[in-house]
Amino acid sequence: MLNNGRYFWEVHLTRRVFGTSMMFGIGTQKARLHASSFTNLLGEDGNSWGLSHKGILWHDGFRTNYTEPFRENAVTRIGIYFDGIAGTITYFKDGVCLGVAFRGLHKVKEPLYPMISSTAAKTMMILNSMRREYIDLQDRCRYVIVKLLKSKTDLEQLCLPPIIKSYLEEEMWTMR
Repeated sequence: MLNNGRYFWEVHLTRRVFGTSMMFGIGTQKARLHASSFTNLLGEDGNSWGLSHKGILWHDGFRTNYTEPFRENAVTRIGIYFDGIAGTITYFKDGVCLGVAFRGLHKVKEPLYPMISSTAAKTMMILNSMRREYIDLQDRCRYVIVKLLKSKTDLEQLCLPPIIKSYLEEEMWTMR
C-alpha cells in the first residue's frame, strides 16, 4: 500500500516494446486487472492512473499527451515516483525526469498499489529497484522488525503490548 508515503520503483522493459498498450502506474483494489480486449487498462476509470508506452497519461477514461512514445523494440527503463504526502506521480524514462503526471492523489482514501499492464505478447518487465522513504525513526524500526519476522506466529510470541503488536502487524500486511 502506497498511501501517505514516498516510493520510487523502476521497471526495465525488454526489447519488445510494442502493441496496443503497455502501462505503468497505480490503482485501487477496485481497478480492473483483466480484460478480454486490447485496451488501456490503467486509467480506464477513476480507480487507476497510468502512463501508456505511447506517451499518453490515462485517468478516469480521459487521456492527456505527456511525453514522446517509447521507441519500439528498444530497451527502456521507466521510473515511477509516488509522493503520497504531496499526492503526485512523477515518471522517469531512461533516467530522465518527465515531470509531474498526476496530482491530488493524497485525497484518495482507498489503498493505492503499484500496477503495470500489457497487451503485447511475450512482454517482459523486470522490477529493477524499489525504494521507500521512512516517515520517522519509529517507521524505520517497525520496518526492520517486521522484516525479521517469518510469520504472524513469530509476532504473537513477542512479549509486547497489544497496541505495538497491532502496529507491527499493519506493516506485515504491506510487506507480504
